[in-house]
Amino acid sequence: MSYHVGEEYDGIVSGVTNYGIYVELPNTVEGMIRLMDLSDDYYEFEPQHYRVIGRRTNRIYALGDEMRIRVSSVDIEEREINFTLI
Repeated sequence: MSYHVGEEYDGIVSGVTNYGIYVELPNTVEGMIRLMDLSDDYYEFEPQHYRVIGRRTNRIYALGDEMRIRVSSVDIEEREINFTLI
């Protein structure tokens, strides 16, 4: 994925944690959108519902949601792929 930084894809939320949203792409690559990188609101993690909710906007990102992402960075040594929500 290091050759695809800046490219946009459609994916599905495959996991939600207190620090980020994991998104799986159709090619089975998985990366994360860090909650601290979501600047439109402060998101709170609800583990019992596998989702995060915006405190002000009540926007919800939950397991199974479809979303459009951009590949923002790839760290080969750490085996991390970071996405940005579009």
